[in-house]
Amino acid sequence: MAERVDLTEAPLPRAPRVKRPKGNQRGTGVAKLDEIAVKVLGGAAIVAGLMLLYLLWGLLSGAWSHEVVGHMTHAQKGLQLANIALVFQILDAASFLLIVALLVSCARAEGVGYWLLGGAAFFAVGTSFLTEQVYGYSHHTASNASQLALTDFGSLAWMYGIPGVLWTVLDIYRRVASAADVAAVHRANAKYGHGVPKQKATAQRQVFLGRCWEGPFCKDGIRQKCPIFIEKKGPCWKRKEGCMCEERIVLQAMIAPDWKDQMTRANQALTMGTGARKVLTPAMKRDRCRNCTIYNEHQRQKHKALTVVTMIAIPVLLVLNFPTMQGWVGAFLGMMDTAAKRFSFGGTGGGIALLHGDSYAIFAWVMVFVFAVVLLSQALKLVEYVCFTLKI
Repeated sequence: MAERVDLTEAPLPRAPRVKRPKGNQRGTGVAKLDEIAVKVLGGAAIVAGLMLLYLLWGLLSGAWSHEVVGHMTHAQKGLQLANIALVFQILDAASFLLIVALLVSCARAEGVGYWLLGGAAFFAVGTSFLTEQVYGYSHHTASNASQLALTDFGSLAWMYGIPGVLWTVLDIYRRVASAADVAAVHRANAKYGHGVPKQKATAQRQVFLGRCWEGPFCKDGIRQKCPIFIEKKGPCWKRKEGCMCEERIVLQAMIAPDWKDQMTRANQALTMGTGARKVLTPAMKRDRCRNCTIYNEHQRQKHKALTVVTMIAIPVLLVLNFPTMQGWVGAFLGMMDTAAKRFSFGGTGGGIALLHGDSYAIFAWVMVFVFAVVLLSQALKLVEYVCFTLKI
């Protein structure tokens, strides 16, 4: 009789030890650079936030108002001015590192440019507006220290504003350059015609924004007997049927003499024992077109054409209507100034100082330019949404 062995008391085999790499060896040099950029971004954001809190506290608490600074000795005043200059130097350095780290770690994030433009607007207008509101409410007046801080905030706005504009322009370029990739993704995910190769390029197949038989996916084996190609009364997406989705067209092309009989027998086989054959509604046919390789190629060409038109039309319209744009910007800034006067806590009604100074004209020009860049970026985003999401 064979001897029984109790396996429950047998020692379990040890799993092989996996040698872990030393340090953070997670991949290529690009991955390491991203890791460093993320760490630098976090550290720079903390430092910039602390410096910003110090400056805003000095401004909004009244510590740098004339009523407080006026009672200081000459040495104390000099120390406050030196502290402001030092903190802004640290804030400038931290902001520079923050922007560079954003460029490395978030290079393809489209919202970064708008965040930077928002930060620039806060430093240019928001800080002076908050200071005026708080000083008016607390009956404080500005001093050399507070004026120095506000001037340096205005300079800091350029550090955030210029990269913000460039980032938005880069987003415009990326949308134009990646249009072919977006179309390729939609074409690869198409339900009808997935995997169908492009046919040999000829003059008849390279018509830009042409009909379905004038594109690269009209199959040679079906083309000559396809009723849509023969009648030439409209592309397949207008008729809501084509060689990629409709059996009747394929049978008619492949079995020319008796295609009707073949189709009748196919319908009988489909309906035998299962009731009537399913009839597609117009909405279902439209959805079928949106998931077709031929129609997605047409949408890619449509997106290319609309992108060119948008990039030309919007700058031309803005140039031709530049006085109107200046009027709109002036009206918008006037509304901001009126609101600042009306809702001033101190009742002084001073408005926003930047809108009354010598730099108002430059600020208005900058606003028009930023508005034009943002408008162009959003218009291209709308074109992409219409062509590749709505597929109109």
